[in-house]
Amino acid sequence: MKTKTTGIVAKTERITCPLCQTTPSENWAEENGYVAVKCKKCGLVYVNPRPVAALVQEGVETGIHKEVDAEKNAIARRIPKKVDRYKKLFGAMFKDVFDANLGIRWLDVGAGYGEVVEAITAIAPEGSIVEGIEPMTPKAEAAKKLGLKVREGYVEDVAERYDFASLVNVFSHIPDFALFLRSVAKILRPGGELFLETGNVGDLANPSKVPTDLNLPDHLVFAGEETIRRFLDEAGFEIIAIKRARKDSFFGAIKLLAKKCRGDVVNLTIPYTSQYRSLRIRAKLRDVELP
Repeated sequence: MKTKTTGIVAKTERITCPLCQTTPSENWAEENGYVAVKCKKCGLVYVNPRPVAALVQEGVETGIHKEVDAEKNAIARRIPKKVDRYKKLFGAMFKDVFDANLGIRWLDVGAGYGEVVEAITAIAPEGSIVEGIEPMTPKAEAAKKLGLKVREGYVEDVAERYDFASLVNVFSHIPDFALFLRSVAKILRPGGELFLETGNVGDLANPSKVPTDLNLPDHLVFAGEETIRRFLDEAGFEIIAIKRARKDSFFGAIKLLAKKCRGDVVNLTIPYTSQYRSLRIRAKLRDVELP
């Protein structure tokens, strides 16, 4: 059970690679006074030195990063258009599940404002239980006010078991994703499945290839396809399907230009030339006992 934290003096800590636990790395990017390095052994990109655990927790729960000048705000806002996008995405990747027309139990971890919960609730078979858990108080409260089954807390607090869990753009916020994945595995029933979506930032040569800013230190870790495969394998998951969605379409370029015009930090790219992809992965928990 996590506890609330207040009044923390800004501090940082040096760490080894969160995936392979080695030290050799090279500077990859710098933003908001923080440096993201790339592991020379496995290729994972991670913030080092990073804020101490108590500061990370405070930022996760409040959405305010006091360790950054002007207190960086990560609360963002609810985006209703995401609901229809998630209906199409999950409807396609889990078509066999929904076509079976059997009630399921689904937990969205890091549910934010509840867009995924709303989408899955709309397309899940009758008798299903669809819930979300979100550690950031403003987001959890906003989702609950909309009548969505989103509670405030962490996956480590969950006692129930589910058939499916989803992690949508959660990866980069987690300091120790290997440990986190094991907590997710524990709330899944035998043979349970996981949906994970994150960008392949770790596969890119440099940060100029990323279409937006890195949001350091709200984002702490960045995967490539091979590193995310390794995280899943070591946590006991086998990949069923993976889709690589490009973000540099002509329409996407127009959206980036609009963000640039309103003052957002973005890297404008020529449509259909970027190697950046959103990795959408469906994985199944193997029937093995993890150490």
